[in-house]
Amino acid sequence: MARQRGAALITVMLVIAIVSVIAVNLGSSLQRQVSRSANLQQAEQSYWMWLSAEDVLAEVLQLELEQSDGIVHRQQNWATKQGPFPVAGGQIAADVRDLRSCFNLNSLVPGGEQELQGERRRQQFRQLLMANEVDSYLAQQLTDALIDWIDEDTRLSENGAEDPDYESLPHPYQAANSPLLDISELRQVRGFSADIVAKIKPQVCVIPGNSELKLNINTMDDEHAALLVALTNGALDLAGAQQVLAGRPEGGYDDREQALTEGPLAGIKDQDGNPLDELVVTSQYFQLLAYIQWGEVETRARSVMQVTPESARVIYRAMGE
Repeated sequence: MARQRGAALITVMLVIAIVSVIAVNLGSSLQRQVSRSANLQQAEQSYWMWLSAEDVLAEVLQLELEQSDGIVHRQQNWATKQGPFPVAGGQIAADVRDLRSCFNLNSLVPGGEQELQGERRRQQFRQLLMANEVDSYLAQQLTDALIDWIDEDTRLSENGAEDPDYESLPHPYQAANSPLLDISELRQVRGFSADIVAKIKPQVCVIPGNSELKLNINTMDDEHAALLVALTNGALDLAGAQQVLAGRPEGGYDDREQALTEGPLAGIKDQDGNPLDELVVTSQYFQLLAYIQWGEVETRARSVMQVTPESARVIYRAMGE
């Protein structure tokens, strides 16, 4: 009887232990499910806040473009960093960048009627790199490698890189042979180290589906004078470019002719004597940088938008840095 009672007690204790383990596992699983559901709900709410920020920006830009006859400058409301604004459950902040105030990397391989501009774009990008303290030989290598990455063919440029260069790496891949969609792709191109990308990132950008180079003199940042060095293909040095940006009217130029005839750029041409055709005072492309905190979820998102007084559309979205 004593043995039977001992065996029964052990059996009961084992059953209790098993039930306890199962209960703990079920509780942990339920807690994970609740946490996952909450995170998904917060992420979804952040996504809708992001889309709302796009709609607000589109309305602001369309109104300002209509009022200014398409002229874009830094005194307009879109150019001021907004927020953070508190919302129920979190906060949101936004920063907007004119994508005509930076060097569009896709312009290195111009298409259509602009195809003859290829060599000019190559020289301009080299000048931009050298103005950012990249030596001339490396600048040539980087330029050719990026062109090989973007162009459709697999023909190797003199100092470029194509599939064999990437396939021989420890983790092989192939050249995209297509226009860039995001600036982050630069790190995949041979030679574009983290240091070089960090140097030029504030001055370059990507406009998906667009291979034009247009630089808005009204919206260039004062610290990005290297863009004017590139635009003039070295006819202006860095000090001269800084002087040009410092001499701009507070409200920007009313048209490109005024910028080229009345300001410090009067009479300036590139080293080959070509006019500065890329200089503009208008823009249709803007990048929204949205910073959203909702509950415990923090989201950073980017939208590239094409905006005119008549219409607005999002042409690219991405999350993260």
